[in-house]
Amino acid sequence: MGILGPREAAAGSHGCELPDDFRQMDVGPFVGNLTFYHFNMIVSGICTAIVLVLIFGLMARHALRMSNPQEQLKIMRIINLIPAYQILSYASICFPNAYVYLQGFTEVFQGIALYSFLMLMCDFMAPTDQGKVEFFSSLEIKEQWRPKRTRNGLKFLKVVWWSVLQYTLIAWGAAITQVATQAVHVYCLSSMAPHFSHIWISVATSLSTGVAVNAIVQFYVNMKGYMAEHRPLLKLLAFKLIVGVIFLEKIIFMILSGTGVLKRVKSLTYIDIAMGLPTMVICVQMVPLALFVCYTYRTQPYEISNNAPRTLRPREYQALGDDADEALMSGFTKRYQGGWLGLHAWAVYLSPLTLFIDVREAYVMIHKARAAQKAHFKEQVPVQMDTPMERYDSPEGA
Repeated sequence: MGILGPREAAAGSHGCELPDDFRQMDVGPFVGNLTFYHFNMIVSGICTAIVLVLIFGLMARHALRMSNPQEQLKIMRIINLIPAYQILSYASICFPNAYVYLQGFTEVFQGIALYSFLMLMCDFMAPTDQGKVEFFSSLEIKEQWRPKRTRNGLKFLKVVWWSVLQYTLIAWGAAITQVATQAVHVYCLSSMAPHFSHIWISVATSLSTGVAVNAIVQFYVNMKGYMAEHRPLLKLLAFKLIVGVIFLEKIIFMILSGTGVLKRVKSLTYIDIAMGLPTMVICVQMVPLALFVCYTYRTQPYEISNNAPRTLRPREYQALGDDADEALMSGFTKRYQGGWLGLHAWAVYLSPLTLFIDVREAYVMIHKARAAQKAHFKEQVPVQMDTPMERYDSPEGA
């Protein structure tokens, strides 16, 4: 980024090779009369503007055409991952001193998107809590590492749910820890030494990400047949491309920097290589990814047609009796629920309390269902054990 103060004036603390403060310095031009820092700001700024128009435009269409809040609010949280990455990356380019403080929070938005994706897939199969309990209770799922053994679908859901939620929680903790340790100069982005927190935060988030992504993949593999009409593979691919490509690029840049392939030249400073180039790549690649996401999560399935007097599956809009899961309803009118200009939808989406309530309700649902399932199983055990005793005593009674 064309930014790095003289070493003697900005030496790092506690042995970190990065300076504590990045300052403007004169370097050779990168394109024309522009340094790489200014060239990066222009290119990344244009890409950021394109991405924000595309994604916020898509979110606005969902807010205006919110016929199914339960699913569409989750979609808004999922696709918010792209502008979150874009804004934080561009801010890091413009203000390099903020890079370490901001980058940890990309993991937070990624965790929220991953959790929302899991719950969206659950909604595709059963939109109500009672429906989810009944659906998953009826399934037997093969265990990942022991395919000859199976476990009940409700237990499978509980394991997957916790595996994904833990990533969101660890991401929050890691982001806060990263900010705190950077503030006291014991983070050190450029070092993997054990006395700096960088390596420990990286290991924790990498392991946590691996557990969460594996859980999502296993969930999709076992459940894809129940939600084929929702094209879950495209939605999963759109999400995994964002996460996977960025993760792969981090590894590639780490290898290139470690092997000396990327090194300081006249027009590139150390900070350009360590921060500027990777963030510019992220900003540029988000443009095609945003186009793909706009296609995958488009509003067409939720748009209300005035030409259809009868509708199948009104369960998203009106509770049905216990004796029917689906029904054809004549004279039933669906309506958009986003409010004037979609403001109500935006207010619900932006409220952190809404996300907290969703997580709490999912926990209560799974916990109560598993407790009831275990109680039912315990009630069945004595009956099965009494049967041989009755057979043994019967001849003696005769």
